[in-house]
Amino acid sequence: MKYVIRISVLFLLLAGPFNIGFSQDVPRAQESQTLKLLALKRAQLQLEMRKGEFDRALKLQESGLISDQEFVQTRTAHLQAQVEYQEALISFMGSEARISVASAVKFQDKAGKKFVRVSLRYSSKELKQLEELNIDAKDIFPLDFLREIKDVYVSLRSEGKIISDPYEKTIHSLALEQEKQVTFQLLKDVENLDVNIFYSGKDETTSVYLQKGLSANIVTVNSAQFSQEADLESEATFDLSLEKFSGEANVFRLRVINLPQQISHEFVDTQTQARLSQIKFTEGVTSMELSLRLYLPKNADEEVIIDKPIEFYCLALDEEQSSRLTEMLSGSPQLGEKEIDSLKAGSVKLEIIPRGVGRIEVQAVSLYHEIKVGQGVSMEVRVQNTGTRRLDNIRVFTDLPLNWRGKIQPDLIPSLEQGKEEIVAIDFLPPEDISVGDYEPKIKTECIADNRQVESEDKIVRIHVTAKTNVLGISLLVLLLIGLLVGIVVFGIKLTRR
Repeated sequence: MKYVIRISVLFLLLAGPFNIGFSQDVPRAQESQTLKLLALKRAQLQLEMRKGEFDRALKLQESGLISDQEFVQTRTAHLQAQVEYQEALISFMGSEARISVASAVKFQDKAGKKFVRVSLRYSSKELKQLEELNIDAKDIFPLDFLREIKDVYVSLRSEGKIISDPYEKTIHSLALEQEKQVTFQLLKDVENLDVNIFYSGKDETTSVYLQKGLSANIVTVNSAQFSQEADLESEATFDLSLEKFSGEANVFRLRVINLPQQISHEFVDTQTQARLSQIKFTEGVTSMELSLRLYLPKNADEEVIIDKPIEFYCLALDEEQSSRLTEMLSGSPQLGEKEIDSLKAGSVKLEIIPRGVGRIEVQAVSLYHEIKVGQGVSMEVRVQNTGTRRLDNIRVFTDLPLNWRGKIQPDLIPSLEQGKEEIVAIDFLPPEDISVGDYEPKIKTECIADNRQVESEDKIVRIHVTAKTNVLGISLLVLLLIGLLVGIVVFGIKLTRR
């Protein structure tokens, strides 16, 4: 008889997940849990009644007071009641107990790494109801295997890809109504993800929006471009990512400290381009993208030194933290890392490296000259360093018309400090058979500043060439005119005397 019971239980276990029933009534999968519970209780009562009848029939058979046929019928009815009870129990249990995601909390450590702590709970409402109704089936259908699940595999995914380190974690044992936590480091910062759970041959995925856990800072501030280089008299932009974790405050002030006064700054909303001094996290908003723009001065000084990194901090503070910061700055304009950490506010350490700008300028008293055929042009130009960095290997050269020659002294200046200048003499020598007309040779410069090529503007010299003066021809023409005038005068006098 025990073998018959085990075979029937095994068959029903296989049939249960596929919603296979033995009744011709409405399928049990469509019944409510209340009706299933009533059916289970009814099957239990029927089983108790059949068991009593079977026990009496067994005693009667031992005394020879019942026929074999009646005993077999009673035993069959008892077995049928067991099967119906097992069927009702499997139908009530449904898909058996399940593992649910109790919470998924995102938090950040002091180093800025993001983590997610997932809490899993193994629960079964059906088993609780069985205990409350004192329904026990240990003899014919033991449920102890449902009270603990072995080897639960957990992973975090986003868009179908695992984004956690490690890729997967294992919970070796999870008891009924027990919660266990697994913690992952995020390889990609996201606001929501999928918690994938594999256990007992089932693969389940739960999509969750991450809760924000209590971190060292109420608002975390991060920047991918934490260190930048910028030329003097230019601007540098730092992209900031702000994320609000647990805390009651929703309004935060934005501050920058340890930055020289010569470098001005502003916070800008990346979408609206509005300038901000405070931010507010509205309902349902936990993250924000901003830009911090720095404007460097034209010249370096004792605080803004070329090629020397300037470290500063960007902070997001609530009202209390902002007041404490103001008090701290009243005692010292510069704060150390320990003092900033004592604020327990969102902060990020940034760095700006000022770079000098190489500029070269060529000046001349006049760039227009008139010469006659056979003459040349001699001029001087002033080469000046108008940038904020030393210029090296300054070469002055010319771009000449066809068959022209040029002389430059000096044609190479080894270096030129900021604000200094050098005089360069340039001679333009046209060919002997040059035609009358206008010519435009060019003065060009090349130099290097901080191993970078410096662009320069070409200077165009305009030269007007005229023909040589014929002195003999002009003299003969003058004499001819004088003779002609004398002849006219003499002829006029003779006419008047007549």
